[in-house]
Amino acid sequence: MAEEIPEGKLEEPVEILYQLAKRGEIDPWNIDIVEVTERFLSELERRRELDLMISGRTIFYASVLLRMKSELLDGQEDETAFEDVCNDDVSDPFSEGDVVLERAHGPIELLEREIDRRLKRKDARKRPVTLYELIKQLKLAEKAERRRLRRRRYIDSEDELFEEPNAEEVVGIAHDEDYEHMAERIYEVVRSHPDARDPGVSLFELTGVLHWPLYFVYLPCLFLVQSGRVDLEQDEFFGDLWVVISDGFAEKS
Repeated sequence: MAEEIPEGKLEEPVEILYQLAKRGEIDPWNIDIVEVTERFLSELERRRELDLMISGRTIFYASVLLRMKSELLDGQEDETAFEDVCNDDVSDPFSEGDVVLERAHGPIELLEREIDRRLKRKDARKRPVTLYELIKQLKLAEKAERRRLRRRRYIDSEDELFEEPNAEEVVGIAHDEDYEHMAERIYEVVRSHPDARDPGVSLFELTGVLHWPLYFVYLPCLFLVQSGRVDLEQDEFFGDLWVVISDGFAEKS
């Protein structure tokens, strides 16, 4: 049995996850990352509407959950595509573009390695993940992120992901008019950028353009994601987040 999480001793993001499980909105014994991510972001939206403070740690947890969700969905698409290739008798998975790789490893070895990688990923998804295990992984990701930030000495202290905003800044973020203005400014910067749809605009580039600290940029981006106007993408774990205009979003005239 997973270790119980005691009430009254929880950090904000862990408290959110625990309360979601307590209300029956998520299954603590069989975590669905897609569902957990959507519920977590919905709770952030609810807190914003109530003018409640949202900590930098909670925002970071939201970013990790988004990354996990993206990895899961990408893995499902990759598996489907791979199965299609394996079931297609006329297709050649080692075309001219793979000549260098084939010479290095050989076609049989490459195929065996790819099959083994897919099977390991599939087996990992079969085992239920508990809420306790998810929280443990989130805490490990947080620890790794803190170490990474310490190594990146060129980042100004005001842009540190976990730096807590002061009271005036919190009020500025929470106020509806300021929030809408900030979200619209971010959206217009991204929309007018030549790379708005591919590959997108990184959060660190937005902080430079707008001269805002990172948490001022990230929170409005989360709610732009919720509204369907942009997507947040990440090429590598703990790498830069990219804001991309959503293909399915239609501008209101």
